[in-house]
Amino acid sequence: MTALEYIEESGVPESMWPNLEAWYGWFEKQGMVGVVKDKDGIAGVALARCIKDGQDPNHYVHSEDGENVFVDLTISSKGAKSLRCLLLLLWERFGPRKRITFNRSGKPRSYDYMTFMRKAKV
Repeated sequence: MTALEYIEESGVPESMWPNLEAWYGWFEKQGMVGVVKDKDGIAGVALARCIKDGQDPNHYVHSEDGENVFVDLTISSKGAKSLRCLLLLLWERFGPRKRITFNRSGKPRSYDYMTFMRKAKV
């Protein structure tokens, strides 16, 4: 199973978007897809990008030097362990930033990046 198929089968609202493949492809092309696997296959997928302070998190906006990480999508079938692994991948890809924001049912939720990572034990 591919990460895209995992998203499609998850049933999250984004999985039903007519442009899901193009949207996912945009993240994949820039190395902004995190995939966690275990012995059974994919255990989690995350799509994230960086944005600058004050920048709206509109789709297809990414600033490599942005101060903030915006997590557009996180799916985990294995709970906290796979979520921590996804956060570790995020850390490896983007390094330390100012804030981390999650898209939670269309509403952004922001946290201090370092505090969030410490609490998540990353």
